[in-house]
Amino acid sequence: MQKKLTEGNITKNILFFMFPILIGNGLQRVYTLVDTMMVGRLLGTNELAAVGASSVIANLFIDLCSTFTAGFAIVIAMFYGANDEEKMKKSLASTYFLSAIITVILTVAGLFLAPVILHWTKVPVDIQPMANKYLNIMIGGLIFTLIYNMMANILRSLGDSTVPLFFLVTSVILNIFLDYFSITKFNTGVSGVAAATIISQGFSGCACIVFCVFKRKILGVKKIDFKPEGKIYKMIISQGLAMALMLSVVSLSTLILQTGINSLGTTMIAGYMAGRKYLELFMMPGAAISMTAANYVSQNFGAKLFDRIKKGVNQMYLISLIWAVISFGIIFIFGRQIIVSVTGNDASEEIIQSGIKYMRIGVCFFSLLFILVITRSSLQGLNHKKTPVFSSCIELAVKIIAVLVLVPYLGFFGICITEPLIWTINGIWIYPAFRSILKKEINLQKN
Repeated sequence: MQKKLTEGNITKNILFFMFPILIGNGLQRVYTLVDTMMVGRLLGTNELAAVGASSVIANLFIDLCSTFTAGFAIVIAMFYGANDEEKMKKSLASTYFLSAIITVILTVAGLFLAPVILHWTKVPVDIQPMANKYLNIMIGGLIFTLIYNMMANILRSLGDSTVPLFFLVTSVILNIFLDYFSITKFNTGVSGVAAATIISQGFSGCACIVFCVFKRKILGVKKIDFKPEGKIYKMIISQGLAMALMLSVVSLSTLILQTGINSLGTTMIAGYMAGRKYLELFMMPGAAISMTAANYVSQNFGAKLFDRIKKGVNQMYLISLIWAVISFGIIFIFGRQIIVSVTGNDASEEIIQSGIKYMRIGVCFFSLLFILVITRSSLQGLNHKKTPVFSSCIELAVKIIAVLVLVPYLGFFGICITEPLIWTINGIWIYPAFRSILKKEINLQKN
């Protein structure tokens, strides 16, 4: 249901808004984890490596769709928090229109560039055909990914994080069944795995639209709402572009890092893939709190409730620190069992140990990662775009150094320490920057 994050108990609002997002993020990770487990166990190491190498590229385009709409939704949340329904409706119309354009551009660009990127990232020749098939299907289905993420982000901007979860649950269950039958009954290989994901996402997106048409009348717009209004379009486009630019730089840096991973061979790709999938699973509470921060801060920024922003962000830091400690314990105690659940017991010891090493090094730096993502999202909620983009540029620089220096000299260990190094560098400076910007906004409001 719709909820004003500008009212009521701060901690309760944060937790009630965050948990559906957390479960939803978990289910989205289940999408990829189920793909990985079934590919690794039922198809083999080469197929696992092909999905791993192409997933990084597919995620670049998928995340761009999601990030553009998340940026648009921040503006919607600001006007919703300010109780300005007219501007909120115009923001909605702008979001619908711009999202359609973005989908076309990214789909065409992705299909054209996919083979080039696979070659550029040094995907081993023996798995390139499989990687290309998987990638083309995932990019071809971007429209379904964008529809769901657009509707989910808009609903969250109104304080509703529960409805998107409801449709995602059904979609994940469908994806699991389609994965299994495509591999075991129809022998479609990695192509069937990709198609299962796209069909499932299409279902959740279309179901979300139908629900909003009948149950969320506030999301309806009229022809007059599409009439361009310069200030609103500028806000929408600048927020979307800023978030997309930040993600593009991060994703580009991830692709660059992937070239370093690919240079280590199929065995290391498989080990990294297994460790990365589960580490991302443990990162989910941080991602959920980050999304909560963007919506919470943007609504309260619209309402000019700066003291409430300060208290809420501090609560989010505390929650994330508790989860960082829990994650550390789980990964260090059950690391081997976690990796084997993906690779199977028949995988080589080198693959298993590399996956364990990657997870254990990463989890030691979770507290700095969570500070970074919460603060970055809070800055976006304050309509401040430059600092988050700058932090992503630092990430790009470190990953380039990693590929040129750390990987050649340290091998797989260089891959393991690259992201923790980024979290440390960015986490140290971005919090003081946030406090300074928030103080300036408070002073502007007083004046």
